[in-house]
Order: sequence, then structure tokens, then C-alpha cells
Amino acid sequence: MKSYNLVTAIALPMILVSGCGGGGYGGGGGGYVMNLSSAPGEAALAAYVQASHSTTLHATDSSGNSWTLQLSTAANAGTTTFNGIANAYSTVDTVTLDKNGTLVATNTSTSYFLLNPYVPLGKVSSSGTPYGVVTSSFPLPTTVTVGNSGAFANLTYYHDTTQAVVDADEIATYSVEANNSTTLLTCFNTVISSVTAQGTADGLAAGTETDCYTVNAAGTAALFSITVTASGITLKFQ
Repeated sequence: MKSYNLVTAIALPMILVSGCGGGGYGGGGGGYVMNLSSAPGEAALAAYVQASHSTTLHATDSSGNSWTLQLSTAANAGTTTFNGIANAYSTVDTVTLDKNGTLVATNTSTSYFLLNPYVPLGKVSSSGTPYGVVTSSFPLPTTVTVGNSGAFANLTYYHDTTQAVVDADEIATYSVEANNSTTLLTCFNTVISSVTAQGTADGLAAGTETDCYTVNAAGTAALFSITVTASGITLKFQ
């Protein structure tokens, strides 16, 4: 699940702007099958960010263009220090976007977090700009249940490590939705706002992103979809 990169809270909006200018019931087996209503929360997230992942998702826009999103997350086993906080773990996240088979853009960033429990700390582009710092966070419940929702984290983007110039703000929330009899969907919604002139120059833009992950009763998570809206364009990758 989303390491506070969360695969893409910053990378996808940047790429799109630069490239484009209780459970329910479902049918099954001829009868009714009860959807999974609850699953591990924080433990599933912690397990996800400690493993490496590679995923390819696809979307089609209203004009019939075909988009391909490749996500690669490499987990670092050792710890480091981020923004003065020791014992931080990290992942290196690479996002590549193609339109009709032609490369639009690529972005690499590093996300930092603590474990036991999982606490997001921030994320930084490979160039060092922008430099995102989590200002407050709210842990996922031990068990998430369909219908749950709440705050996840607040983050401020700066131009660089000096934190002297603000680029933008980001607010992240989570929600839990029904999916099927064996998995539910834990979704993370991020909103980037208050983008300054420096933030625009650094590649940021106002926009939203929703990353949804299937989670089973054992706490195994897998990326399911990413929906991004930026510069008036909405794409749902699955």
C-alpha cells in the first residue's frame, strides 16, 4: 500500500502536467456471496512498503488515447536519517508514463517512513527538488472495515532541504470500500493545493490522486487502480 510516495502522490501530477501542457453483497456462483468486510490495516501497509513492487497499469482518455503507467518501487532494507529523524526506512519509486506508445515523462523519488508503527516522514525527488516533509500523520487502524475513512497525513513541499521556500501543500486521507468475497479496497486520496510560483517552476501542480489497493484477510496488499486529475485531465489506470 501507499508508502508515502504513496507510489505517486507527487510523481503522477508532475508527470501529467509536464506531458499534457460492514460488507455488501455481490453476485457469484448463481447466488449471493458476502464481500469481505474487514482486513488488516497498518500491518498490511507496513508489509507492503518493505517489499519491492513492479506494476503496469493502463488508461484510455476521452479522445481515445492509450496511456501506460509503469510503477517500480525498490525497498531499501537499511535505515537512514531524514529531516533530522533517525532510523528512517525508504523506498525508491520510479514512475514512467507513455501515451500511444511514446514516452511522455519519467520521475524518480524517494519516500521515507518509520516502522512499528508505520509513520510517513516525507518524499524527495531524485533531483532534490521538491522536498516534501510530513507535518502531521494519523496511523491507519489495526483493522480497517468497509465504510471506514479518515485523515492520513499532511505534507508541505519545499524547494529544497533548507525549507526556506514553500512549493505546495498536500493532504492525504483514506477510505475503505467493498470489493469482493476475498478482498476489500483500501484507497488513499491525496490533494495538492496552494502551489506557489516556485512550486510550479519545480514541477508541481494542483491536482488529486486516488490510489486503491486490494487487501485480503491475511493482510496481503496489491495495487488495484490509480486515478489522477491534473490540468483538467482525469485518467483512471487499472
